This record gives sequence, C-alpha cells and structure tokens, in this order.
Amino acid sequence: MRWISRAAMLTLGVAVALTVAAPASNAGTPLNPSVVPADFASVMGYEPVSATLADGTVRLVNPKGACSVPGQGRPFDFEVACQAHDFGYDLLRYAARTGTPTPPSTRADIDHLLVHDLHVQCAHQEACDATVVVYQAAVEFNSWRQVFGPPVSSSGLPRTAGLILLGLIGVFALIRRRQRLGAAGGLAHRGYRPR
Repeated sequence: MRWISRAAMLTLGVAVALTVAAPASNAGTPLNPSVVPADFASVMGYEPVSATLADGTVRLVNPKGACSVPGQGRPFDFEVACQAHDFGYDLLRYAARTGTPTPPSTRADIDHLLVHDLHVQCAHQEACDATVVVYQAAVEFNSWRQVFGPPVSSSGLPRTAGLILLGLIGVFALIRRRQRLGAAGGLAHRGYRPR
C-alpha cells in the first residue's frame, strides 16, 4: 500500500468536497461526514450542507456564507456559488489550523470553481456575465494579494503594504514632476531659456 501525506490527502479532499455530487433530495442537509475531514465541524464551528446550482449541480456550502459584496450578489442568484466558495476557503483555513497547508493551486482551483458556478447561475444573461467578470477580477486580485494562501486576516498585509507604498511613490513622483514642470514654466515665463 502506498502512503501519501496528510497535506496531500487534504488537498485531494478539498477537490472532492467541493465537487461532490450529492442527491438533490439532500439539499440543505448535512452530507456524509466521510466527504469532509472528521473534525471539520469542531475546528471550523459548523457542518457544511449541500445546495444546488441552477443546472442541478450539487455543491457543499457554508450555510452561513454569503457573497462578500454590497447587495450580496443581487439581483443575480449567486448565493449557492458564494456559499460554496466560502466553504472552499474554510477548507483552506481548516488546513492551516490543523497544520496541513495546501499548495497555492488549491486556492486558485476554488476561485476558478466560483467563476464557473457564477456563470452557471447567469444562464447566459449578458448583464449577469458582465458582473461575473468583475467578481472574478476581485477574487483573483485578493487571492494574489494573499499569496494564494488561506484567507486569514493578516495574509494580505505584505502585498497590501507594498501596493500602498508603490502608490505613494507614484503620487510623490507625480507631485515632484509637476513641481519641476511648474518651475521650468515659471523660468520660461521670465525669459530664461536653457542652453
């Protein structure tokens, strides 16, 4: 028998847990505990449930999850997709808390699944699909900002600080340039011409 690490098993478990096909009749009820880590509820404080997307696909979700945007994804029906995404992120947090972090590709996979599920909910509505593009950009930026690790409160600080610093440097460079142009314009106004 070949043994694999707990981290590898958890990474595989994330993929299985996010895409598990539970019977639609079980929607809103706890699923088979073998699909998620046995101690998930005690570590994370809730039991995931199943919910169904517009095309009938069943996802495991955080029943208290929501779209982290103003309006909670309205007027479009993004609730299940966002709750599944929240559960995926909770699996990453679980992995970090239990000392079995997953590779950065796991978070990217969770983000890609969100985009897919949002498009499923859109059913080819142009305004809805355009909204998904905005969600995708925000989610991908935030995952980059948090170095594709588990989304915890301090995970994005280094890149956020770097972005703020770059912004400040840009503002100061722009101010300095305007000051130089203003000074050159003032000298030219007084008849000074550089040689």
